[in-house]
Amino acid sequence: MPEPSKIEMENQLESSSEVHLLLEPSHCAGASCDATAAIDFDGRSLCLEHFLPTCIAELESRNERLRNLPFDASATDEFKTFIMNCAEQAKKFAADPRFTQAHSKTGLLDFLLRISQLTQHIRRSPRSVSSIAVWLRREDPHQTWHEETWTVSVSRHGAALLCRRPVEKGGTVVLCRKDKGSRAEAQVVYSLRDAEGRKQIGVQFRDPINFWD
Repeated sequence: MPEPSKIEMENQLESSSEVHLLLEPSHCAGASCDATAAIDFDGRSLCLEHFLPTCIAELESRNERLRNLPFDASATDEFKTFIMNCAEQAKKFAADPRFTQAHSKTGLLDFLLRISQLTQHIRRSPRSVSSIAVWLRREDPHQTWHEETWTVSVSRHGAALLCRRPVEKGGTVVLCRKDKGSRAEAQVVYSLRDAEGRKQIGVQFRDPINFWD
């Protein structure tokens, strides 16, 4: 099967999934599930236990596609709208008497926390391919290190950099430009291997600054 084009991916990303409570309970469409469904997610009737992981998987898939496409404000706004819709429905589920069990409440709270984390990590500005030499430093009482590296791409809110040292998602690092000496704290939002097998991390500045001019 041929790989989808970027235009097709954008169309997939921009298509909104419907999420709402079912007025009339029906059988859950989840595999080997005998539970009663109460939620319609994009035309599929699901019980709460199947809805939560299905919706999270859809959110993360769209977020990954958005990250790998050129920045598009309309696609980003569409994704934000979808996230808000999911969050609003989750709050309605929490208020619904059918979902008063403790494990249901816990699952919904975890779901809302994951949505909040995704919202914080949505790319907010275009990235420019740019190689800028920097010192990358991890300042932590248990693990302090620094290395010389360079950026793969930069944006107003952060950058993608090559990194040889271990660093976890959510960790804090300090960037120091070798050409100007300016410093900035940033949070690691992802860590992965690029097509050449090099470890690459994405960082987001903690404060709004014009670090890359």
